[in-house]
Amino acid sequence: MMLILIVKVGIPEFLNGVGHGVETHVAKLESEIGDFQKLLVTRTLKLKKIGIPCKHRKLILKYAHKYRLGLWRPRAEPVKV
Repeated sequence: MMLILIVKVGIPEFLNGVGHGVETHVAKLESEIGDFQKLLVTRTLKLKKIGIPCKHRKLILKYAHKYRLGLWRPRAEPVKV
């Protein structure tokens, strides 16, 4: 039997899943973009205007594309008490 944890994915969970320092932009993206579904269809130029560095934009867009295709999901991390 396999246990699969389905995580409610928001901007923080997504960026933490991507890693590589991208999670430092959580507050900026939440205030500028709002919700996760909008982040999935955000283009490079919008991210650039917000002030996300090139390397991080590439990672966000790469993982957003994989997520849309169903090839990648942020891992469910156990909640630390």
